[in-house]
Amino acid sequence: MPARGLLCDGSELAVREMADFVIVGSGAAGATCARWLAAAGHEVVVVEEGAAAGPAPGGAAEALASLYRDGGAVAAIGPDPLPLLQGCCVGGTTVINGGIQVPLPEAVWREWVRRDSRWARLLPWEELERCREAMDRELSVAPTPPGLWGGNGRTMLAGLGEDARPTRRNAPGCRGTGRCLQGCPHDGRASADLTLLPRAIGDGARLYARCRVLRVFPSWGHRPAGVAGRFRSGAPFRAHARRAVILAASAIQTPWLIARSGLPGAMPAFQCHPGSALAGLFPEALDPTGATQAMESHAWLGDGLKFETLGMPAAFKRARVPGVGRKLQERLALLDRVALWGVCVRAEAVGAVRRGPWGPIVHYALTPRDRQVMLRGLSILAIAMLEAGASEVWPAVYGAPEIVTSRAQAAALADLPARPGMVPMVATHLFGGVHVTDRFQVAGLPGLVVADSSLFPTNLGVNPMSAITAVATLVAEAWS
Repeated sequence: MPARGLLCDGSELAVREMADFVIVGSGAAGATCARWLAAAGHEVVVVEEGAAAGPAPGGAAEALASLYRDGGAVAAIGPDPLPLLQGCCVGGTTVINGGIQVPLPEAVWREWVRRDSRWARLLPWEELERCREAMDRELSVAPTPPGLWGGNGRTMLAGLGEDARPTRRNAPGCRGTGRCLQGCPHDGRASADLTLLPRAIGDGARLYARCRVLRVFPSWGHRPAGVAGRFRSGAPFRAHARRAVILAASAIQTPWLIARSGLPGAMPAFQCHPGSALAGLFPEALDPTGATQAMESHAWLGDGLKFETLGMPAAFKRARVPGVGRKLQERLALLDRVALWGVCVRAEAVGAVRRGPWGPIVHYALTPRDRQVMLRGLSILAIAMLEAGASEVWPAVYGAPEIVTSRAQAAALADLPARPGMVPMVATHLFGGVHVTDRFQVAGLPGLVVADSSLFPTNLGVNPMSAITAVATLVAEAWS
């Protein structure tokens, strides 16, 4: 039964709570912790800033307004315009992502251990794999079947060949409408609001939505850890945790909440996985029935690149069409022939989450190498699109040809001088910001535990949901 029917969605009256665990955030990390802690018999309270998702909204603008944090208008401060897209609803970003489930790469884990041996103790590889496999079963993770590859997926398979593969997704009920990023209209994705949270609530967990936590308190002395905040109505909320407060609010909100509470522990180590996309015009109409992100490539992970197909609403797709006047009109009339592929870069840049007058502010600047790697990724994709049969590729890169029609032009994208702002990008995979010690507690703050991607010491280079749920399972087990 969906969590949307099993919660306190806002309150006009003051609420005071006491539980074994108070969890801040109901996305991948918070919902996973709630699921396993409640199943172990613990009393659990989950606090979520956003509202219950409800039926998927109709248009892209409505989805941005109702499901995304600040309407999708959050951006990093730096030389590269970089929107930071996050969900803000019951279920968090699991409600609006593509459902991609990529295991934490062992090479990344080994890098963490080489840098700091405590990760071998906190996150033993065999235990991480066990938890990942358990969450794969819990979320019905499976490769996208051929019937859901769609035109986008099949063109990538044609262009990249054996270097492409069907995406592993938690979408057992997918009908191929390509609406993942707007909220699935058929509840076909095993998002946290439809799976983990209802199971936790079935085991006794209590969920408060439309309630923003404004301060957290460690368990110093005889005082239990706790949180304080307000419902959207203005009514106050306060909860104490007999055992621990688990921070699962994201790599932006968790360090901000620690800093806002006047506590040490947040570190200037924000990282992200910026992505861009290019479009290609094909001779014939592409099958529109398919998963939003049906096909991907891990063949260039060692070079810091990951490729994905990308289904977008028509309104956003039109924005990628080049030209003016009659030529623009002609291309817009052929929108059903356009494929869109994305590239994500394992950026080496390190930024910081800082307190602002109204909320967190993210300072972040890509390195020259990061920008050059992005251009190389776009070049690889442009070549592959031409190999797949595209008559035109539209890179949307400042300083590059508006229309690429030859392999030589596509290859030349990699050699452009990289400059800030020349490639339109977004970031949805966010990491780092908090230093944790024993049992994933914030250093020096007993009773405050971190379970989200803010505890990851580096950029993963892949979609993080699988790693987040595996790590959150270990966090829950550490406190069970």
